Amino acid sequence: MIIQVVNFIYVLIIQALRLYSFIWFIWIIISWLTAFGAIHLDFYNPIVRFFYNITDGIIDRIFGDFRSKFIIGMIDISPLVFLLIINMVLPRILHFIYLFILRLIRQMPL
Repeated sequence: MIIQVVNFIYVLIIQALRLYSFIWFIWIIISWLTAFGAIHLDFYNPIVRFFYNITDGIIDRIFGDFRSKFIIGMIDISPLVFLLIINMVLPRILHFIYLFILRLIRQMPL
């Protein structure tokens, strides 16, 4: 029973990371189109504001002043670096934590 709950939580977190990665990918495309003047975003729109807060707002908190080092010309590659971290590093860390929890559960006396 406990193993199924842990497995469900693990799958839920991985799926949430995939959804967040998809949102990031869309936001990266939109931000590049905005940078090149192809589209204009209205930042007073609540939907645009929400997506800005869950994407760029988090990057500003994580990278801080170091974010300016990731700007090449007009393109900010810090979202790509963050997307790579989300897709390559976090799932591996979560998998190790998941395996560790499963070993702990199997060693528990009944």
